[in-house]
Amino acid sequence: MTFVQFLVLFAIIGGIIGIYIATMYLNKAVAVPESCKKAYDEAQSCVACGLQGSCSIAGNEDRFKDAIEFMKEAKL
Repeated sequence: MTFVQFLVLFAIIGGIIGIYIATMYLNKAVAVPESCKKAYDEAQSCVACGLQGSCSIAGNEDRFKDAIEFMKEAKL
């Protein structure tokens, strides 16, 4: 791999990382729509897992209430 190829590869990877960081920054600058506030607040307070889209608790909150409270207390 020549030096020029290395620089091109470095520029491409740096550009992808830069776009990601800019997207995250711009996403935080946008307010949550009113129609989504309730779901957003529920998602921010859920500590059951770190997996998006695979929540087994949705709709079964009463059944898992003790487990959720335990996880909140055991959080380091």
